[in-house]
Amino acid sequence: MKKINEYELIIFPGKIPIWRLVIASALLTLVLYYLYLALTFFYYLGFTEMAFKSLARVIKLITYPMFLIVSLSMTKTILIDTDKDKLISRYQLSSFSKDVLSKIPELEYVAVFFNSKEEFEVNLWYQGNKHYQMYRFEKKEEAMNLAMITSTKLNIDVLDATV
Repeated sequence: MKKINEYELIIFPGKIPIWRLVIASALLTLVLYYLYLALTFFYYLGFTEMAFKSLARVIKLITYPMFLIVSLSMTKTILIDTDKDKLISRYQLSSFSKDVLSKIPELEYVAVFFNSKEEFEVNLWYQGNKHYQMYRFEKKEEAMNLAMITSTKLNIDVLDATV
């Protein structure tokens, strides 16, 4: 597997927002507490039918929070290798990652626009109205610089939608 710095273009969403980490941590604490209670209950009751039913209820109860924890804690990085015409979507949860390999879609242009949060956003557009959100900047010059570098590497146009 290639090192991350050997790819032509990397689209990384940045750090996970603190509010997502706080919610995921609180849910994980709650899940671990429920598991502790269930195992303690199981220990004191032994292998009875009531203990198994309680354990099944707790497992059912913690299933949804576990999916939420994973979705709040996961990041997706896009790696583009133009030499080999491949796109890798890397899903990462802590130190565990899974790479999904696909062919690069037909890239159309890089757009820079001013969003509602008063930030300059750089997006890589492909196949009509689909896009990868690349980065957000406070200054237009920085956003345009990234857009120009991206367009040069991928040989596509730049659209300045800030005016």
